Amino acid sequence: MTVSVSEHRPVIIVGGGLVGGLLALLLAQGGITVTVLDAAPPISERQLGKRDARVLALSRASLHLLEIAGVWQHVFRHAPYQSMQVWHRDSRGELIFGRDPAAPADPDVMRLPELGSMAEPSVLNWAIQKALLTVAAETGRIDFRQQCSLQSMDRLTQGWQVTLATGEILTTDLLVGADGANSRVRQLAGIGLTIWDYHQSALTAAIRLDRPHDGVARQVFLPEGPLAYLPMADLVMPDELPSQDGTNGHWQSLVWSLPTTQAEDFRELEDATLIAHLNRAMGAQAGLVVEITSRGLFPLIARQAERDIQSGLALVGDASHVIHPMAGQGVNLGTLDAGILADSLLSDWDRELWAHPQALARYTCERRASVSAMMHSLTGLGWLQRSTLAPVEWLRAEGMQLSSMIPGLTDWFALQASGQKTLKETRYAFM
Repeated sequence: MTVSVSEHRPVIIVGGGLVGGLLALLLAQGGITVTVLDAAPPISERQLGKRDARVLALSRASLHLLEIAGVWQHVFRHAPYQSMQVWHRDSRGELIFGRDPAAPADPDVMRLPELGSMAEPSVLNWAIQKALLTVAAETGRIDFRQQCSLQSMDRLTQGWQVTLATGEILTTDLLVGADGANSRVRQLAGIGLTIWDYHQSALTAAIRLDRPHDGVARQVFLPEGPLAYLPMADLVMPDELPSQDGTNGHWQSLVWSLPTTQAEDFRELEDATLIAHLNRAMGAQAGLVVEITSRGLFPLIARQAERDIQSGLALVGDASHVIHPMAGQGVNLGTLDAGILADSLLSDWDRELWAHPQALARYTCERRASVSAMMHSLTGLGWLQRSTLAPVEWLRAEGMQLSSMIPGLTDWFALQASGQKTLKETRYAFM
């Protein structure tokens, strides 16, 4: 095998998924030449031709960043949602974020993604790949390598040297790990993990109901764990229009957090039996499930890297943190990582600096506290919702009831979840 040494690269991003790809596009817009190494193969039409088992709930800030980066125009199927309804089956009260789902549906309002939009991971990854390839062809500022694996990496006096599985050697001022929860970059950099095992797994599937979702995401807290129905787009391919077969808006994504053994048992049930369990658990709020497909199962384990940066290195997205899916904020924390890191790096670039330690310090200072707060609050909320202690049950019931009665409180929660405040002091602030 011939080993070749390539020219020096300003930045190498390992991982070309949603977060790594978004970061690359934002940096390229700022005039940086970016190398993206992605181990995954291109998304195929076969993958796009079937529903994913889950969707990602994109916040306003995530949509904003994807629009700026030229990605959102390639997302050919997604389901906007204007309302989120949360309640506990055995307690009083409910919380409603956004439009009241009991109010008459206004067609003009229904078209607006007031809270965000739900999109399948395969569709988002296809859109990211499309945008990266487009920028690579039009500007040459992105070197996007697919099915390209990292073999090893070594720290230099300034920056890093990486060796690819092909034997090619690259050097860079800044190495970014955007390669997921089992990050090779994080492991090779010797960065440890703090892990919280919830001893639960999420059962996921695409489900069709007997009535449309009307842009409402619903979540009920059950003794076993939260059960969510999330709007899902109709199954269309690029350049196709939604189907006219009478099923528009009837498909949703199921996410049911359960003790792992129970989740495994439920995954193996026949369709009719699992559908009966779902209809009993959710009740009549969303309608009745009539079809289920694309089942999946993944363990619920929160992880946080012991640090997000080293000299000439940064971690973003799942390489840095993985949180409980209860609030649907994992993907949005990752897109905000990309936005904040890009802004910090480009602010230095404007001053003719690159990958300065202070830029990385600004990134970790901005992101680590908010990610940790989200992670620990979800861990505490999960315990609170599952507890059968009488005082906790009383507090849970009264807390949800009182929260629903305080004017403006749900709007405040929705603003925090939107991510808009995080971008306020950056070049990507909402206008």
